Amino acid sequence: MTYQGWFRSATAVALAGGLMVAPTVLRARQQPTPIELDAATLAERTDAARAIIPLLEDVKRRVEPGVQAQTGTGSPTSPFTGTPTTVFSVTLSKRPPADPQVVQAMDRLLKWEPGNRSAEYEAALFDRWFERLSSRASAQGTQRGLVSCDAGCVARTMTSLDGTWGKTDAERAEARDEVLLETLAEAVKTKE
Repeated sequence: MTYQGWFRSATAVALAGGLMVAPTVLRARQQPTPIELDAATLAERTDAARAIIPLLEDVKRRVEPGVQAQTGTGSPTSPFTGTPTTVFSVTLSKRPPADPQVVQAMDRLLKWEPGNRSAEYEAALFDRWFERLSSRASAQGTQRGLVSCDAGCVARTMTSLDGTWGKTDAERAEARDEVLLETLAEAVKTKE
């Protein structure tokens, strides 16, 4: 093969290879299109939102330390002064205080009307949170012998506290609230 023949062949191969790579490169640069929810899926997610979002009330109570004060009426008498004492009741949480952004996200979701897709931030936040809850619910569903977990299954898993959550009612509620908080924190961190 002559030098010119070899050069033409190499150029043809390089061009052909470049043309084959170009569509791949173009596809990699294109932004993915968002998945549109069909009416049935959207209705299931709305029902799930109506069941799951109110659970954030308990989560919010657990992450905000509370202080209550009661006056001395009916309180034990102080051994030092002989008068009724003021009793302070302090509720301390085992976990560190929640990130203010997560608490704000809880407030926004609690005020949001599920199904109102015009409230874009809340709808997107719920979708991100729900995706994380789905994976957790699916993991728990496999412990109960479920093969797949749809939106209704996620809602049932989060609202009915069975033995997969813990031994006692208190353990179950704490474990569920922890999952709700962790997944919401993840959803807030990954906002678009």
